[in-house]
Amino acid sequence: MGTFFAEALLAAPQKPERREPVRLLVDSSSTYTWVAAARLRALSVVPTERRRIVTIEGQVAERDAAEVLITLEGRTLHTMCLFGDAGDLDVLSAYTLEGFGLGVDPVQRKLIPALHYGAATTWLQQLYARRGGEPVDRRGATGEGRERRSARPAQPGA
Repeated sequence: MGTFFAEALLAAPQKPERREPVRLLVDSSSTYTWVAAARLRALSVVPTERRRIVTIEGQVAERDAAEVLITLEGRTLHTMCLFGDAGDLDVLSAYTLEGFGLGVDPVQRKLIPALHYGAATTWLQQLYARRGGEPVDRRGATGEGRERRSARPAQPGA
């Protein structure tokens, strides 16, 4: 599997007209998008919170974080962005990719449309209501039914 970069535009939500191009390393194993703190401050992005993260070296650290506007493939959405330290790579993360409904094709080294799991269907909601609010698994059994199935002895040769 190879790594690749994606071109994006960044802006502060308060100044959406002031967008700056950025080249981001696509890293679907990173939770949050990272951009150099100096670049974010130049765009007038102000930290609104701090997030605890585990670095690639396995160290627990805290980073400033803020919501930014990011434009990928012609679409602009809000995403959480961490303020990177000097020497950190600018990274496009899983959180941002999921927000855009994008996945990663590591062979062709490009972003691709992705299917994501959604909320319960109307059918499942109706089944849940008929069961009196009992948890329902995909086969329609209540939590009690799941326990009964899991208590069955293993079949020989299974």
